Amino acid sequence: MHKNRTSRLPGAATTLVACALLSGCMMGRDYARPELDLAANHAVSVAPATASSIGNVAWFDLYEDPQLRQLVRDALDRNLNLQLALARVEEAQGRIRVSRSSLFPTLSGSLETTASPRAHGNDSNFMTGLAFGWQIDLFGRLQRMSEAARADWLASQAGRNAVISQLITQVATAWFSIRELRREEDITRRNIEIQQASLDLVRSMHRNGIASDSEEQQAISQLAGTQASLPQLVQARLVQENNLAILVGDYPAARPDTAPVTGKGLALDTLPLGVPTDLLARRPDVIAAEERLHAAIALEGAAMANRFPFPTIGFGAFFGRLSPTLGDLWGGGDSVSLNSWGPSLSLPIVNFGRDAGNVDIATAQAKQALIGYRMTVQNALLEVNQAAYALNAAQDQIVPLQQQSTSATRLLTLQQMRFKSGVSSYLELLDAQRQLLGTQINLSRAHLNRDLALLALYQALGGGWTSEAKREASN
Repeated sequence: MHKNRTSRLPGAATTLVACALLSGCMMGRDYARPELDLAANHAVSVAPATASSIGNVAWFDLYEDPQLRQLVRDALDRNLNLQLALARVEEAQGRIRVSRSSLFPTLSGSLETTASPRAHGNDSNFMTGLAFGWQIDLFGRLQRMSEAARADWLASQAGRNAVISQLITQVATAWFSIRELRREEDITRRNIEIQQASLDLVRSMHRNGIASDSEEQQAISQLAGTQASLPQLVQARLVQENNLAILVGDYPAARPDTAPVTGKGLALDTLPLGVPTDLLARRPDVIAAEERLHAAIALEGAAMANRFPFPTIGFGAFFGRLSPTLGDLWGGGDSVSLNSWGPSLSLPIVNFGRDAGNVDIATAQAKQALIGYRMTVQNALLEVNQAAYALNAAQDQIVPLQQQSTSATRLLTLQQMRFKSGVSSYLELLDAQRQLLGTQINLSRAHLNRDLALLALYQALGGGWTSEAKREASN
């Protein structure tokens, strides 16, 4: 008996070696980044990949205000969307382990009871032992599955980085919006004081018969309209403060100490605004889309490996003992040894198009992933251009609006003097007051639009998720 077992060993070993060699021939396409026909021109200058760009600047170098920096750190520590993204990365890591485990042998122990009819006594046999199994990865199906799991993991990492980039931008956007709304509130309150003083003057002149009743009513109407706009500004600010609380992981609440009217802003004048040529290799959403494409192509290869009636080949072994009584199972009595090993083979014959359908599904999903990747690239370039257009427009507005605000302030002073002297009508004074309020509000909003456009460009260039942000989010 031992001689027969020994004689089978070379043949079985030869079979296993041949199967192992076949397992190196994987079905399907090896992944390669798709060719993209990109435009040569961008809204802003394109610099070499190694050149300095705002996208390479760490967020704590971009945001100069220490309060804003602390808010970003709080968001990286406590934001629930980011925690959800981190949990998805952990899930993907677990799936990699599960997928890779199928490439290796398995070892399990067992204790079983089987029926064995006898004339007297217990009708059961007891068996215990160790079972060893290993499935040969014929045509690389399991390797393709593992490749897809790894690509999914990389996509989840890029998704986490995209959440980090978006979160940092959202916190800064809310912070700057709150600060600008506070400025508008202050501007409105100062203009209310100016208009209240004008109303007091008109009433005094009306009592003395110098101003008419219609002029007094005009002053009352203008003041009431300005006063009515103030609650809307307060409401908008409170909404932003609630949004900021959510972003940093708190419950919705007003944050009275957030975003003072005066303070440091963005390091705008010292930052290079060129677009690096490696833009598509640095944006997290583009990286995630490419890895999803990679995973889809790998799954297409796995489906192809199941398409034809290829055999499933493996190797198994069992070493144990069999006994009619549980007490004698580990030796003595009627206990006997059970030892077996050898190859296993399963050959599918007919499944009525199921595997062919799975290949069609996987191929269609790979096409969808390719289209999704190209759409993501399109959107990335669109966001860069739009942010650059908005930044240029906002910057071009600031100087004229500053001149207009200075002129409106001077005009109001002159009209007040002319009205007191009886040279001009009260309508001209009211018009000067409206101009001052409008130009001051527009100037404040232009500064906000410039800051928000720069934040949008920073995110569009893939900034915000590297360096300290990535380390803090991983802790």
